Amino acid sequence: MKLKSGFLPLALALTVSTASYGAQKNESEKVIDIVNKVNQHWQENNKAESSAFWHNAAYHTGNMEAYFLTGNDAYREYSETWANYNQWMGAKERDKKRWKYRYGETKDHVLFGDWQICFQTYIDLYNINPEERKVRRAKEVMGYQITTPVKDYWWWSDGLYMVMPVMTKMYKLTGDRKYLDKLYEYLLASDSIMFDKEENLYYRDAKYVYPKHKTANGIKDFWARGDGWVLAGLAKVLKDMPDDFRHRPFFVDKYIKMAKAVAALQQPEGYWTRSMKDPQCAPGPETSGTAFFTYGIIWGVNNGYLQEEEFKPVIDKAWKYLSKTALQKDGTVGYVQPIGERAIPGQVIDARSTANFGVGAFLLASCEYARYLKTKEQSDRQYWCRLAYDMAKPVLSNMANGTLQKNMIVEVSPTWDGRNKKVAYMECFGRLMAGIAPWLALPDDDTEEGKMRRQLREWALKSYANAVDPQSPDYLLWNGHSQALVDAAYIAESFIRAYDQLWVPLDETTKQRYIKEFSSLRWVDPPYSNWLLFSSMVESFLAKVDAKYDKYRVNSALRKIEEWYVGDGWYSDGPSYAFDYYGSYVIHPMYLETLHTMAEAGVRGYDYRGMWNKALRRTQKYSLVLERFISPDGYFPAFGRSIPYRMAAMQPLAMMAWYGRLPAGVSEAQVRCALTEAFRRMFDDNNNYNEGGFLTIGFTGSQPNSADYYTNNGSLYMTSLSFLPLGLPASHSFWTDAPQPWTQQKAWKGKAFPKDHRWD
Repeated sequence: MKLKSGFLPLALALTVSTASYGAQKNESEKVIDIVNKVNQHWQENNKAESSAFWHNAAYHTGNMEAYFLTGNDAYREYSETWANYNQWMGAKERDKKRWKYRYGETKDHVLFGDWQICFQTYIDLYNINPEERKVRRAKEVMGYQITTPVKDYWWWSDGLYMVMPVMTKMYKLTGDRKYLDKLYEYLLASDSIMFDKEENLYYRDAKYVYPKHKTANGIKDFWARGDGWVLAGLAKVLKDMPDDFRHRPFFVDKYIKMAKAVAALQQPEGYWTRSMKDPQCAPGPETSGTAFFTYGIIWGVNNGYLQEEEFKPVIDKAWKYLSKTALQKDGTVGYVQPIGERAIPGQVIDARSTANFGVGAFLLASCEYARYLKTKEQSDRQYWCRLAYDMAKPVLSNMANGTLQKNMIVEVSPTWDGRNKKVAYMECFGRLMAGIAPWLALPDDDTEEGKMRRQLREWALKSYANAVDPQSPDYLLWNGHSQALVDAAYIAESFIRAYDQLWVPLDETTKQRYIKEFSSLRWVDPPYSNWLLFSSMVESFLAKVDAKYDKYRVNSALRKIEEWYVGDGWYSDGPSYAFDYYGSYVIHPMYLETLHTMAEAGVRGYDYRGMWNKALRRTQKYSLVLERFISPDGYFPAFGRSIPYRMAAMQPLAMMAWYGRLPAGVSEAQVRCALTEAFRRMFDDNNNYNEGGFLTIGFTGSQPNSADYYTNNGSLYMTSLSFLPLGLPASHSFWTDAPQPWTQQKAWKGKAFPKDHRWD
């Protein structure tokens, strides 16, 4: 039973409450209970009004993860109270001439990393409800820092957690890639000071580098919390670092090698001793380093950097220690080494030893562990996967066997213009693949989802071959009509979105056939509309695969699209403006992807990367508007051309989620919830498929009069373009964060919601 009202009748509410109380909790819910127990205990016993210095700020990085996972507004409000108390600043000196970057706890040590970690939380809070005051100081301080010639800002291992994630968050906030370049430059300087290349571990600072310093047993002294800061920091950096950053492989390699080195030094009881390679130096459990390591390793498994089969024993032992030994009955996190910089022999650390930064580390680890467990439980994602699979199966199972054109029940518009109906097959295949390609790019596993994904990919690869094989019954209609350019673009887009999984495995004959078919479409003179991007999409893909391409067709399209930008996230589709969803269907996604693909191919003569940054910001604004189009009940307005494309209207919003570039004020959880409800409104209670299992013309159900003269039911597979977030792994926060109301739900229930004004 689903009620349209936001309120439950009392009797039903009592029934639900009783059922929930008596229900057996799954494993992730048990971990979330631990998160709440620990965090509520800390907040009940510690005022939010405390300094912005590192030990407090480290706690807040964990508190914000707890907020994202649970959706508990009290956690967000606690961090906001702290931020307001500190005036959204770290060290408060205003005169830049007085700013220092070496160690210091006074107001003039503005450039010292221990005062900058607070910016991580401030930016997170800004992204929830964007107000410039929240990030003004972060922009001032970090913007100044990256203009200086100094490189050795991070001369102690702790600093790598304090500031590295700030750099990537600043990049996402501003779009300025100098933050990424400086991050790399500063880390190289850090490595020259305290990184051991043989061990793939960090000394706390230069004072502890071997052989200058040794344990009492003559062993290299790697301090667990120090290396915990680094591994956790690298995980946070990779979370926000763009895939196309030229030095990203350096960070990935460093992270993986360090994770393996750390795992090898875990004690049988699940913890890491303070001196990692010399357990006898300072024996016994320690929680802060262990928790940071646990977070860093689980994050890597959750995001595909580390193999689960290799690291699961490490995770299991670590969580057993954290939940059974470190966690006390009242919610205290014990066995936390007090503030220091090394493993101190003889120092008493017991169940009563706690600290704010240790609690923060524990929250990070437990939140990530909950996400790890959630991947194995029923979720919104499973609903999306089943919906995508059921939509794709009739198309791909038939086309893989060469029977799509035989078995597909084709429908055309009542006002059909008389073109060859065989265009439907190419439209159906190309548009479907563009939507599900990111999902098929994920690695195989033995889950139900993994089996569906593997089956679709196997069918897809056979279908790609049949599509260009003149001997196949499902050879597509590549010649004789201009429509082929449109859907060649979607096929090219599918290759770009999952290059290694969908293009690379194709045999050489098939690849050459695609290059030939794509190249042959240059006879089509695209009209001055979104069609220009179909041409640029095809040509940019040819550039990517190092085939002959027409640079003029790309650049002329880009110049016209830029000319047609009308402001505030909206493009005109040609010289005359039309209020419809063609910005969603074509313009925003293909403009971004053309620019990115040309930049990636190393084509010179046009500032593709610079234009991409500008176009990205426009897409972010447009996606913000799309999110606000979704009503409290999950409906969005049907208007303009091509209404039967259904959920394709939400493609840019889905794309920004997939990219990890949602605009401030729009969270991953609210987008997931809004899109899920829209899917349900559209597909759960309406007959959207004909008797052959293929989409039928309509917006919700069979509505043939909604079609335009060019519409066939192959066209409708454009709706798959809203599935792009399936390209994020099941453990990604998009899928695992607690449900959150979207903007219209907040607005219509009297809750606070971000204002929306014109963007520059």
